Amino acid sequence: MPRAVLPTSSLRRQARFRPPSVARKVARPRLLDLLSLPRPRRLTIILAPAGYGKTSLAAQWYERLLSQDAIAAWVSLGSDDGDQSRFLLAMIEALDHALANPAKPVDAGSMSVATLLSVLVTRLQRVQPEATLFLDDYHAAQTDATEALIARLLSHDDLTHIRVVLVSRSAPRFPTSALRLAGEVKQIGLAELGFSDDEAQLFFGGDGAALSLSQLKSLNQRAEGWAVALQMMRILLEDSGADSPAILSAFKDRSGDMGLYLSEQVFSGLSAPLQRLLLKTACLPAISRSLVSALCEEEVAAAFDALREEALPIAVLDEEGQWLRLHPVLTAFLKEEASRLGINGAVILAHAARWFAEQGDLDAAVEHAFAARAPELASEIIEAAGGWRRVYTTSRGGASLFRKLSAEAAQIDLSAYPLTTLGLAVVSAKTAQLDAADYYLEIASRRAGTADEALASALRVVRVLVSLYTDRWVSSAELGELERDLDRHSGRELVHRALLLNMLSYNFLIRTDLDRALHYGKLAMQAFRDGGADFGALHLYTHIGQASFFGGDMASAEEAYDRLIAEVATHIGRGSDFDAVGHVLKCEVLSMRGDLVEAGQALSWALPHVERHDTWLDPLAAGLLAQQRVLILSGDMIGAHASMDRARAAARRRGFDRLVRMIDGERVSLLIASNDLAEAARYAEASGFGEKTARADQPNDLSLRLRGTVPALLWVRIHLAHGRLDVARDLLSRLETSQARKPHVPRQIELRLLGIRLAIAAGETASAASRLSDLVLGLPVTDYRAVLLAEGPVFIGDMLSLARMAPVPGVVLQRLSQAAGAFASGPAKTGGLTEREQAVMQLLSLGLGNKDIGRQLTLSDNTVKFHLRNIFAKLDVTTRTAAVAAARMAGLLP
Repeated sequence: MPRAVLPTSSLRRQARFRPPSVARKVARPRLLDLLSLPRPRRLTIILAPAGYGKTSLAAQWYERLLSQDAIAAWVSLGSDDGDQSRFLLAMIEALDHALANPAKPVDAGSMSVATLLSVLVTRLQRVQPEATLFLDDYHAAQTDATEALIARLLSHDDLTHIRVVLVSRSAPRFPTSALRLAGEVKQIGLAELGFSDDEAQLFFGGDGAALSLSQLKSLNQRAEGWAVALQMMRILLEDSGADSPAILSAFKDRSGDMGLYLSEQVFSGLSAPLQRLLLKTACLPAISRSLVSALCEEEVAAAFDALREEALPIAVLDEEGQWLRLHPVLTAFLKEEASRLGINGAVILAHAARWFAEQGDLDAAVEHAFAARAPELASEIIEAAGGWRRVYTTSRGGASLFRKLSAEAAQIDLSAYPLTTLGLAVVSAKTAQLDAADYYLEIASRRAGTADEALASALRVVRVLVSLYTDRWVSSAELGELERDLDRHSGRELVHRALLLNMLSYNFLIRTDLDRALHYGKLAMQAFRDGGADFGALHLYTHIGQASFFGGDMASAEEAYDRLIAEVATHIGRGSDFDAVGHVLKCEVLSMRGDLVEAGQALSWALPHVERHDTWLDPLAAGLLAQQRVLILSGDMIGAHASMDRARAAARRRGFDRLVRMIDGERVSLLIASNDLAEAARYAEASGFGEKTARADQPNDLSLRLRGTVPALLWVRIHLAHGRLDVARDLLSRLETSQARKPHVPRQIELRLLGIRLAIAAGETASAASRLSDLVLGLPVTDYRAVLLAEGPVFIGDMLSLARMAPVPGVVLQRLSQAAGAFASGPAKTGGLTEREQAVMQLLSLGLGNKDIGRQLTLSDNTVKFHLRNIFAKLDVTTRTAAVAAARMAGLLP
């Protein structure tokens, strides 16, 4: 069966991930042994100017490793890889090509550099037992940024089994002293790479060489072992016949321009069509028969087949032999000659860019457009390929196209390319350049005012997407337009349709319209997958999981997050931004269920990661509240305040005003839980949660606040704690009856618990028992037990007593006991006291005053007072003596 032929663009892309063919190359076992014995080093540097056989040697080493069943990955770098994202993507893709079962590629276009580095590290960690990563033409991508990345990989403690080979014309600038002291650096330079006389003789045909041994030695000495010089000299000698002595004499007289001289001599002996071909394509990084046919007249294109017959210094870039690259020494001569003859390389590069675009190789098309210094052409190509949709549909580095374009934006009439300009807005928003995102949206919106309905629809969905990162609330009218866009254009391009559905799912989620959030979320996931945008599909697990969580389906929420975490681990890598998002959202489930230890462990790394890297408001809010539950239910009030401080700083840094307000509300709640009512009231007034706002409708619309509290809830608790039961009851009733939509399940549980508290405080036993029965039988209290546990041990005890004494079904007591059991088996064993509070309690029992306690524990007076307030609240006492007595009765003191 004949082998299937891949599209030309695929061949070209794959060519950079395998070395040039080593066929017809002089074998260099001496150097290969030098590289491998007694053992390979973590860093090998093959360093020399052009033409000394660096790549040929590295390719032979690569082939030797494969023959030994070792893992070896290869990537040929270019100037575009100087961008950190592209550099990391190149290494990730090189590793994928090297592995028998590579990870499934996903759209990495919107990933941050930190995420891509995490992905690479994770994949390298999973390679066993060892692997060698070859970076050919390292000098082409050598910048301070890429050097820093290599340095981090080489210093990583978990990557000691990974060997890095830099094939370069310039030495690395990152520090290598530590590796050198450890004997982990091997450098091959000019002295080693230069051909020996024996190798030169073998290169010229061994015993059958046209030159005598003395002539060969003289030639090699004059060339200083320079491989490309010897190769071009061989071509001249093979073509010269009897004139070889004259050529040798001319060669002997050359000095520093040897490469130029030899190139000129070799070039002058070629046919006219072949000369024309080489001159016209000198500006191109690589050529193929198909590309040449598109760029040159028929006679010139036909000369392509003669290239390899001429034995020119050419690297064959792919197994099929379709893509070739001339040696840089010869290319430098050709570029000078082409310029002298007035051949316009920019025009040829632009023509090549359009050809690659027709082949569907967008990266190559844009690369050639920029090489032609034609950013306008790059914009045109991206526009024709879908503009902003390329952020989602490409599997490798979609955002990098737009990052490079943004650097040239001043030279482009962006209004002529609105879809591309929307892509700049998307990428700017994802990288937290919010002013730039708004600027690009404004440019695109001017063009969208025309009758182009497809463009207007694209602008609407991208504007809603950008609002997710800028913390702008999308109006109901805007959402209505998105829904109408679905009906107007049922055949809309899949990624466009998927993003429409995605934005509808998210915005209905944050409005607590959970049924529609689930509906649109599932449709969006399928549309992304059908459109080949797996990275976009992964986002939908977050919306579906949250809609399930707040809808009362804890099992489905956990399943969605587990699938997200598993797919991210497989397709992106553990420790990535998305991995952290998945774990943070799962911790919301775990902490709500009362699994404090597991939630705390995951949050310890995942939440700081989310705070530092690319994300939107909801994962930060979920992580903060999950951490608050863990800390409060563990009795660590100081830790809870510290967590809020860090989260508030992160929210302000990211410009998430709604998150800042949510944190302020949670601060008031924490002060109330600590029984610091005066400070709670003061802070509420100062932060926009004052008593007047408790009776306003908009600030207390629960459907618009998926997480966090509202003023009415805070003041119900403050009034209740002060014994103002009528005021608290009226405020709670007003809050409940003013809601246009039924609150989500955790909120329903909280509201009903408040109603039970009020009934118990008023001595209305029958009403309290009825409310308790309705709560336990009507809502999944066991799954959301943290809402119950947050009410504190005293209230939980009151409800358990009520369930035992009142005429309620037996299952109510059983389920209530099950829900409260997490508290009894955890913090309640120490009375809910933290380790520090237990230490304060011990000293308090000895009769020490605040100053003495502070000196013993190295605490300030205010900190001691804070601990005492927490102790009094937890033991339900108001004096020091009562606290000691209560602690002894509870078995907390001897």
